[in-house]
Amino acid sequence: MPLKHDADATTGTKLLRFFQRLMADRRRHFQADLAQWLNCSKQTIIRLAREIEGVAGTQLRTGLEGRRRWYQLCPHSRPQLGLDSEELRFLCICRDMARPYLPEQVGQRVDESILRFAMHLAESPSGGLGGNGASRFAFFGKGRIDYTPHFTHIDQLLRAQEEKRICLVRYRPAGRGEAGERRFAVGRMACMNNAIYALGADVEEDWRTLRRMTSLAVHRILAVTLTDRPVAFAIPEADPGTFGLPWHEPRTFRIRFAAGKAADYVRERIWADEQTLKDLPDGGLLLEITTRSEPELQAWARSFGDEARLLPAKEKE
Repeated sequence: MPLKHDADATTGTKLLRFFQRLMADRRRHFQADLAQWLNCSKQTIIRLAREIEGVAGTQLRTGLEGRRRWYQLCPHSRPQLGLDSEELRFLCICRDMARPYLPEQVGQRVDESILRFAMHLAESPSGGLGGNGASRFAFFGKGRIDYTPHFTHIDQLLRAQEEKRICLVRYRPAGRGEAGERRFAVGRMACMNNAIYALGADVEEDWRTLRRMTSLAVHRILAVTLTDRPVAFAIPEADPGTFGLPWHEPRTFRIRFAAGKAADYVRERIWADEQTLKDLPDGGLLLEITTRSEPELQAWARSFGDEARLLPAKEKE
């Protein structure tokens, strides 16, 4: 039930609130609901609608749905804010879906921005957040990484990418106790398997030559220092449509999955832009896929145990 406004509000205040609601939400608003929301009679709503019609003209539409009178404002141009109620709703959904990867500082900033947008649109604070304000999505990921302590590193990496500047990164690779410093040019940030990576290139000592393409796990970065050295070469674009992080030139492999849960699991998903799925007579599945990360593909195939087999290049299915 809509929250009623002050019964002692003046006619001018009610007129402004009525108009703001019509501007903020382009859907049909029923007379009875408006009367209850503004705590006034239906006759008052009719008078207020006439006042708005005198200014908005044909942009204010009205009609009957069954026996219920409705009003709808259909302006010829969008509001300066650039958002309407439906767009705010989808923005909230995107926020909820990205939540597992957001550092706490970023999540709070996004929440505050959405709240400000909702206030501009005359929505209730929970109106775009899903009923009681709770997220509509729940994530049950395993091995989640808290990126709140790494927010400064992420911010510095993004600045380096935007300004095309080389940064010094102190990094501790997996399985090694000591960290080392490297000259690093950021290409883009990537999310995969509940982790965030910086894709880019190591730079030679001359600060001008690409040494090798690489990826850095953000949670293993200990420090990022932004230098004044510009990136003097083009960083090859990493294609997120391939399987795994880029390590080498694209290669194509075939994997045979036995009939059963593994085959169904693979069949239901898109693993790469360049993939072919073929159902086999015995109920199994043949996946042909292009990747730039052969070790990762092999590890993924091994995770299915005896239900998956990586086929030699010339072996028939």
